[in-house]
Amino acid sequence: MTHTMRSLKTALTRFARDESGLITAEAVIAMPILVWWYVGSFVFFDAYQARNINLKAAYTVSDMLSREDGEVNAAYIEGLEDIYTYLTDGSGSNAALRVTLVKCSENCGLDNGYRVLDLDWSYATSSMAALTAGELVSYLDDIPLMPEGDRVIMIESFIDYEPAWQVGIFDPSDFDNIIVTRPRFVPQIPWSDS
Repeated sequence: MTHTMRSLKTALTRFARDESGLITAEAVIAMPILVWWYVGSFVFFDAYQARNINLKAAYTVSDMLSREDGEVNAAYIEGLEDIYTYLTDGSGSNAALRVTLVKCSENCGLDNGYRVLDLDWSYATSSMAALTAGELVSYLDDIPLMPEGDRVIMIESFIDYEPAWQVGIFDPSDFDNIIVTRPRFVPQIPWSDS
């Protein structure tokens, strides 16, 4: 038995000191982690690039609408959605816009007062619902303080984003933006049903 124990101990010692194949074992352990990190870095960068593109497109559409000095209608807002979709090409799908003209009626500049906001008009594209007066209360934090009787254009943009690879960093999600802009040349942009 002692001879068997000694030869087993010798074999185990030789095995522990043998370093052949060590690089292969390390590569098998490290390579999946390195590949996940590389692909994950690409997905992370791609998601933030898509978010940036969507935000810039929403600001562009908001700026276009703020420069209007005449009436707008459903066809005009649908055209804005086409521009938004064109500007975000490749960074998402199912683009939609909701445009709302908001008027401040009372306590518009008071931080501690109860602000009263009125809805002049709202229109949404892509089978979304237009904003209602009851829902407007939930946007108080997004609408800045303004003089009484002043109006702002609130544009909400929605787009779906799905990463190229699922690596556990980003799940498919929506990029939603709220952009609030004052009309530049006129105090109000009227709505036309024609």
